[in-house]
Amino acid sequence: MSMQGTVYAVLALVVLATALSGCTGVPGLEETEQFDRTVAVEPGSGIVVTNRNGNVAVNVREGNDVGITAVKRSVYGRSELDKVRIEVTEGDPLRVETVHTGFNPRVSVDYTISLPPTVVLQRIESSNGGIELAGVRVTETELLTSNGRVIVHDAPGGDLAATSSNGRIELSGVEGYVTATTSNAGITVEDCGGVAGLSTSNGAISAKIPAVRGDVTISSSNAGITLRFAGDLDARLAATTSNGRIAVHDLLLQLEESTGTSVSGTLGNGGPTVTVTTSNAGIDLFGP
Repeated sequence: MSMQGTVYAVLALVVLATALSGCTGVPGLEETEQFDRTVAVEPGSGIVVTNRNGNVAVNVREGNDVGITAVKRSVYGRSELDKVRIEVTEGDPLRVETVHTGFNPRVSVDYTISLPPTVVLQRIESSNGGIELAGVRVTETELLTSNGRVIVHDAPGGDLAATSSNGRIELSGVEGYVTATTSNAGITVEDCGGVAGLSTSNGAISAKIPAVRGDVTISSSNAGITLRFAGDLDARLAATTSNGRIAVHDLLLQLEESTGTSVSGTLGNGGPTVTVTTSNAGIDLFGP
């Protein structure tokens, strides 16, 4: 083959490789597309958000309108963005959903949603992204994600349950009772109305327990647990660990049993049982 023929052959291979890379989806520059919508809602109505891959942030705004901003992102070309649609269905509850219109879109969607103070957030579901609430009204609200953290600040109304995996959960200022479940990450609870249950693995738990309304389990593994109990709490307490120690600090606990790895007793007049368990770590129990 001549030199010129060799050059043409090399160029042909380069063109073919480029075409194939486009087919296989080699990452490139990020492409984005923004969706904006404002929806009038009735006071006291609800909202449900269903995402497929990305973050969801919800805050409060004045007025009677819900503001919705969604940003689609992909590093696999603008055509990927066309495989995802943002769907808003008016009613009670208002539904905001990420809909996949193409096969396996390599797209993430990040939402920022602003609610009137009377609108109740009923449910958020996502994956591979975090959930964050600030000042949002809740009532038996569910927050579910994976591979992302859940952060809630100042949530008036009622109860809230947060579930993640491989993501930290931080709950503060929730007016009702809280439940938190995750793995490979920690849980922090402060200034909430009560605790209904906390569970993780390979992550520490730090929580203030102002009230319980039934038996409660607080559990981790391979990480410590630190709890602070309200002075007027009526409950039974049973704490156990393995390969760790349990310490009681300024807590008026009427002891039933106290060993190096197990402590049980009564707080106040007794009541529902708060069961605290971990392994390979310590448990610290504080009074108010």
